[in-house]
Amino acid sequence: MRMNLFRSEEHVKRWSLYEPDSEDGIMPVEDWAKLFAGPMFRNRLDPDYLARAGEYRGEFAKTLFQDLQKSGPFWTGRR
Repeated sequence: MRMNLFRSEEHVKRWSLYEPDSEDGIMPVEDWAKLFAGPMFRNRLDPDYLARAGEYRGEFAKTLFQDLQKSGPFWTGRR
């Protein structure tokens, strides 16, 4: 698997494999860190993770939609 890191939005838009339909997934590293620091990802090894999945998903959605103003996670294809 290959990972590409970009310096800016302009840099990613000049990338040869750039897909304009994926523009909603372009976020600064700070926003990615905020999204993945939430309980949905941070607590996935806790024994009660599945019992609390709804709560974690709610926190994830709040971060994504309200705090970061994204229409959906880019990996789901939802726009």
